[in-house]
Amino acid sequence: MSNPIILAGQDNSQTIIDSLTQTLALTDSIEVKKRILTSLSVQYCYEGNWLKHDQIIQEMFLLQEEEADSAYLADTYNRLGISNSLKGNNKGSIENFQKALMINQARGHMFGVSASYENLALVYEGMGEYSNAVECLLKSIEIKKEYNYSRLFNIYIKLASLQHLLKTEKVDYYIALARQELKKMDNIKPADKVVFYNELSVIFRDREMYDSSIFYSRNMLRLSKEINWNYGTAAGLGNLAEVFYKTGDLDSSIVYHRYSLALSEGISDCSGITEEYLYLAKLYKELAKNDSVLFYANKSLQKAKECDLLPSQSEALKFIADYYSSQNDTELAYLFLQEYYILKDSISSTDVKNHIAEMEAIYQSKVKEQQIDLLTAENEINSQRLQVSFLTLAILTILILLILYVFYVRKRQAKFKEDKLKQQLFRSQMNPHFIFNVLGSIQNYLYKNQAQIATTYLARFSFLTRSILSNSLKESIPLEEEIEILKSYIELEKMRLNNSFEYEILFDEDLETEFINIPPMMIQPFIENAVKHGLKELKENGKLSVAFVDKKDLLEVVITDNGIGIDESRKLNKSGHKSMALSIFSQRMQIIRKYSHKIPEPKIEDRSVYGMQGTLVELSLPILN
Repeated sequence: MSNPIILAGQDNSQTIIDSLTQTLALTDSIEVKKRILTSLSVQYCYEGNWLKHDQIIQEMFLLQEEEADSAYLADTYNRLGISNSLKGNNKGSIENFQKALMINQARGHMFGVSASYENLALVYEGMGEYSNAVECLLKSIEIKKEYNYSRLFNIYIKLASLQHLLKTEKVDYYIALARQELKKMDNIKPADKVVFYNELSVIFRDREMYDSSIFYSRNMLRLSKEINWNYGTAAGLGNLAEVFYKTGDLDSSIVYHRYSLALSEGISDCSGITEEYLYLAKLYKELAKNDSVLFYANKSLQKAKECDLLPSQSEALKFIADYYSSQNDTELAYLFLQEYYILKDSISSTDVKNHIAEMEAIYQSKVKEQQIDLLTAENEINSQRLQVSFLTLAILTILILLILYVFYVRKRQAKFKEDKLKQQLFRSQMNPHFIFNVLGSIQNYLYKNQAQIATTYLARFSFLTRSILSNSLKESIPLEEEIEILKSYIELEKMRLNNSFEYEILFDEDLETEFINIPPMMIQPFIENAVKHGLKELKENGKLSVAFVDKKDLLEVVITDNGIGIDESRKLNKSGHKSMALSIFSQRMQIIRKYSHKIPEPKIEDRSVYGMQGTLVELSLPILN
């Protein structure tokens, strides 16, 4: 039987609920309303009245919004997580417990963090993820040790139970720690005792210490009835039923499982209902009541699917497959066994094709055993034909999966290569465009018969061309190298414009330009625009500034000039010509953003809005180290 979740509350009698509801209607105090709503949620949770419980939770959320109380919000998420867990909504339960965990971590409330870890452990246990459950409980217990927490014994006994499920040697170690903590306590809540007794009952039952198991189960029933806790009662009845089953008293086992099932259905305990259906199916199989076997087994499978309980689905599928196999219905046995291994794969995250192969091998082995005992020579031949068909189907399935996987990998590789080629293409598009502008300047000096200047200009251009060719196929280059290329380009433009402007390149002394890599030739188009559409129109006293700022994963580049500005430049550019270099920059950035989504768009502004002359450009580039 599933372990009952601990709920701190009192008797859930209608008298208490009526009294709380009346007080809630009469009070205007926010703090009083919070306490009453919390108590009502506990009472309805005890009853399993989820409609009322969820209505109360929504009121708690609304009250928190009015008061902005993070502690109350965390508690509300915890309570919603508990109700989701009890209803079988494991995904919703984990989401709500994690929200509570993050709120408590943010407010530094370590006791609340510990409680969230403990709640998460209970959900992971119900999902069959025992290692995750152990990890959460260990985190919880380390925090609660510092607070001398009174319920440490229950966390230790839960760890013992999980170690028992994992089949480790630490079971007795944690049982001893639990008993040691229990001796320190004077007053223990009945609900805490029920949980403690439940774990011991299961462990002793599995160890075939049936008298001890019955002793703890009966104590569970006594205490659960005292506090009217149906979860504890259902768990105790289920434990007794299992002991009777193991000792051969099948009729008594059926009676107790039916009692437990009725209680679980009354409180909508998905996990408990699923388990009880399957227990009854197993018992009726032992009694050879075939109609009842499939009825309860299918009910268990249906409920497990409805509540998304993957381990329970897996257990039910395996039971049904084995049952059909025992009835010599190999076709249905195979279908359920196949679904079982596919589901098992989704739980353990193992490769699909290995599971299919293992499933086929087990299935074929069972068929061969049945052939030896049950079938004639003619049936053996037919069965062998059937085996070949199933084997062929399995092989084809594996091949199809492999083909689809290879196709997917190749498609991803092709997409990566395509993006890489596009980057290279865009760089190669930029290079001829840049070369065209520089050669135009050199040609201008040759027309004026200024050979010495043209020679100097050509030498600088030679250095620049070599640098561009060298970097054209690189994904990134050091910032130091990019700065040198920019200096060469600006010097060439400055010389071409008869030294009508000055420039500066600024960066912090701590900026390690030799170790920071960026995409090549991304800054030059903006400097080109600053010179040709801003500073070109000035005859003297031009000023160009390029500043670099390290923003962790991004490099911010700020380019300013005191040219004629964007608005005036647009008036002079009557042809409406758009910069090819900026167009290529935009296309390159689209590809880069596929891998670095946080890069903002470039910012280009006329400095006149700040009462200054010229243009301001701010762009961010990814640091590709």
